[in-house]
Amino acid sequence: MAPLTLKPVTVDDIPSIAELWYTAFSIPVNLHMFPNTPGVREWWDNANRHDLLHNPHRKYLKIIDPSACDFLVGYAKWDLDPLESGERFPAWHKESDVELCDLVFTGCGEKREEFMNGRKHYYLDMLVVHPHYRRQGAASQLVKWGCDLADQNGLPVYLDAHIDASPLYRNFGFKDQEEATPEGAVSMIREPQT
Repeated sequence: MAPLTLKPVTVDDIPSIAELWYTAFSIPVNLHMFPNTPGVREWWDNANRHDLLHNPHRKYLKIIDPSACDFLVGYAKWDLDPLESGERFPAWHKESDVELCDLVFTGCGEKREEFMNGRKHYYLDMLVVHPHYRRQGAASQLVKWGCDLADQNGLPVYLDAHIDASPLYRNFGFKDQEEATPEGAVSMIREPQT
């Protein structure tokens, strides 16, 4: 069996990214914010396509399984300059729960601003791995890519993790910044390492 392989995301991958997001994250709160409808999927596709083509700070990487016809196993969205790259998402789709999206994502943004306090940093915005490929190294490859780059440039990395995923990030040197929220989110920072 060929090893899982890290590659840049291409425009042709955009629909597969949305499909993977729904496969991995179809829990009630996520589906309330982002219902699995054609309109919301189109919103995801447009948002990701815009970032990929027009935002030089945002880097999309994928993990594929060469032994399964290059099946998309996982992807990550790294923001290499969140202080300059603009809004994280476009205006919410009309089928989304706008109030809940604002509450969750505004809260995440405010936490990041509070903890980073204007420091230049990298932001692991999104990390998604197909449930059948978890614990096979895909997430580690995606995290390592950004951590290595951050270390080369002497920068910290910030992310918002679900408490269940936090052990993975701790293995890379991330530290919890506070107790997890009632929804299970925890803010984590990794200082540059030599």
